[in-house]
Amino acid sequence: MMMENALFESHFDLIPFGIYVVDAASYRIVYSNRAFYEHFGHHAGKVCHEALYERAEPCPWCRLGELLTPQGLPSGETRVFEHFNESDDRWYQMQVRAMTWPDGRVVRYAIGVDISELKDTQNRLAEAHARLALTNIELARLSTTDMLTGLANRQHTEHLLLAGLGELGRQGRQLSLIMFDIDHFKAVNDRYGHLRGDDVLRALADLLRQTVPAGLGVGRWGGEEFLICCSGLGLAEACVLAEKLRLAVAGLDLTGVGRLTCSFGVAEARAGESAVTLLARVDNALYAAKGLGRDRVEMG
Repeated sequence: MMMENALFESHFDLIPFGIYVVDAASYRIVYSNRAFYEHFGHHAGKVCHEALYERAEPCPWCRLGELLTPQGLPSGETRVFEHFNESDDRWYQMQVRAMTWPDGRVVRYAIGVDISELKDTQNRLAEAHARLALTNIELARLSTTDMLTGLANRQHTEHLLLAGLGELGRQGRQLSLIMFDIDHFKAVNDRYGHLRGDDVLRALADLLRQTVPAGLGVGRWGGEEFLICCSGLGLAEACVLAEKLRLAVAGLDLTGVGRLTCSFGVAEARAGESAVTLLARVDNALYAAKGLGRDRVEMG
């Protein structure tokens, strides 16, 4: 029996990972190999959960119950799992299995492979992937957003327009455009400066976010000019929205600048119409509103 024990122990000592063997009935440590006791010290004969983890009860990660048959014999099952050891602040991949020791006792052996560096690498990779995902989200946002107002930029507004035209006529789908700009905006910049002019544009963008129904595409078309893609709205409904916006702008009192007005053009897309001709019609309607005295809504 002594020779058999010595043979088992000599084989275990060749393994560079920590191994310890526990009596299944008493939880006392039967044996630990060189790699284990060089790191954790000699604990032969001691109760494992008391000596190694200072716990009064068996550890929840012991898995001993899963490794035995109802008769208390080795089941032949092996469990592999990751475990963070608070006693040395290291991560281990644990492999546990029950077996019969040379002296006839049923024991559970555990092999612990230190994977702390691997876990650290995995964590760094996870953080890098998270940062990359956030960067990609931000880049996508920047590529579609006007930096001054936070509305859709011209490129993205054109995309919304083309998408709306693609849906035109499908299940009775309609599309109207509202184009408007700030009346006498050059005078605001000349009198109060471009920084104050930027404040005016941001205030107008805030008003649009509060007033335009969700689902409609609102974008800064350029300078003080804005475009609203009213997918699902006919001409009459779009004119009602334009008039609502005109009144909201007229009621907006900007500190240091006073009140502003806007001129609006509205046009409904026709079957088979291109973006170029639709934009030309709504642009002409806007200039008609300006020619008729500004602060009004015209249809094109």
